[in-house]
Amino acid sequence: MPIELVLSPIMRPVVVAKSLVFHPHRRASRYVPRVVELTDTPSEYAIRKRFGTGSKVFDVFDTQAEGSGPIGPTDASQRIFWFVRSRSVKGAYKMYSSSITNTGVNGEDEPVAAVRAGLRSNVLLIRAPDVPAAELGWHVINHRVDANDSYRMFTLADGVTYQWTYKGKWLERVTNVGEKESEIRERIGQVVPAAGAGFTLRVDETKIPRELAISTALCSYIDQWNTQLEVGGIYYASQPYQVRWKRD
Repeated sequence: MPIELVLSPIMRPVVVAKSLVFHPHRRASRYVPRVVELTDTPSEYAIRKRFGTGSKVFDVFDTQAEGSGPIGPTDASQRIFWFVRSRSVKGAYKMYSSSITNTGVNGEDEPVAAVRAGLRSNVLLIRAPDVPAAELGWHVINHRVDANDSYRMFTLADGVTYQWTYKGKWLERVTNVGEKESEIRERIGQVVPAAGAGFTLRVDETKIPRELAISTALCSYIDQWNTQLEVGGIYYASQPYQVRWKRD
């Protein structure tokens, strides 16, 4: 049994309390940053739950590869990455690559990254041939809110900060973080939900390695975008019968 199910009665009040703490900061942080829209033709990946596994396995397909469509190829074996969930921790996944297989002592597949989604999210990048070696290691994902939105933020080895937004589900490359009107947010990616099947990621790979874009997007998919509280979705996810309030 995943540990989140055991802790849920305790953590749900904590999640609600954390969302309430955000509100005073929202009122005290009103400013209009400069936003640079996503203009270049980005790469596109379909991240889908594997049939018959629930949320235990996600496959990643390149929708622009030969023989693929907008939701991936007809042959499931053409996946480029896949995520396998831990049996004991609901928000913990190991990421595998189809280009790095059978590397274990007994010929088993070894992960290229470990992902932990929750109130304290992080990505451990273990190996990635096309990613600078400086990016290998831990990438801690922090929470931030302002009057505009709420965010999941992380920093790469070059010191640049990136954030996933709650509204619009944008991946932004941020310069002058927290400098109010001097802050520049360059949109380099976006997630489009695919109902309960997963999501599609559009990303400019010249600005961020795809392994980190995909893995951090999965963290937000699990714990940020699936709850109306904007935080703690792994404990307090929106239920199918809930109707979100909408102004007429």
